[in-house]
Amino acid sequence: MRSFALFGAGRMAHAVFDAAAQSPDYAIVAVVSRHRPEWLGDVPFYNHLDELADPPQALVDFSLPAGTLDAASWCQAAGVPLLSGVTGLDQAVSDRLAQTARHVPVLWSSNLSTGVNLLAGLCRQAAACLPAGTTVLIHDIHHRGKKDAPSGTALMLADTIRSALPPGSAEVQIHSLREGQNIGQHRVVFTLPGETLELSHAAIDRSIFANGALAATAWLCGQAAGLYQASDWLFGTAES
Repeated sequence: MRSFALFGAGRMAHAVFDAAAQSPDYAIVAVVSRHRPEWLGDVPFYNHLDELADPPQALVDFSLPAGTLDAASWCQAAGVPLLSGVTGLDQAVSDRLAQTARHVPVLWSSNLSTGVNLLAGLCRQAAACLPAGTTVLIHDIHHRGKKDAPSGTALMLADTIRSALPPGSAEVQIHSLREGQNIGQHRVVFTLPGETLELSHAAIDRSIFANGALAATAWLCGQAAGLYQASDWLFGTAES
């Protein structure tokens, strides 16, 4: 069984906690957050990472960008692998993750579902073939409570497409909508001369991200120090 500490107390942290409770393969041994969540039960709770007396096998971070900065510093000092799914990171936090990755394995991903990462791969293939005059529009739809817009997933898809585009072939735009309780929906529309291609993914249950986070963290525990992506976990050959 893999034993992880959970950093954060929001929607995704709750989903990861529940997913671990329902699996014989994972255990959340501590939750760290500024406020004690009501769903915690009898799992040990701490306000600060420095209060963890016994380092876990890994830290799963679903806090906020400022928390990710703290998580990276603590994991480097404690020698603990770090998985973070926090979005909206600025360059300073991204740089800190890269620095931490020189010492311990770090996996950051804006989305840990299998389907979204397959979507990114399909978008990469399509982008490499786009003719001049193509436009690419990413529809990014989430619940009203989501703070960042565009979402990390939409930005990841845009970066993936831009990295594969032939020079001067297409323009990539993102349209973000925050409404209702939509867990997450992303539609990528390629408008070519005379035709349209659409690729899409819709999250039906938040457990897809939570189960992915747990599986990716278990995989990360078997890796050397370095900065990893979800594609490394899903399609790599290293064993966990």
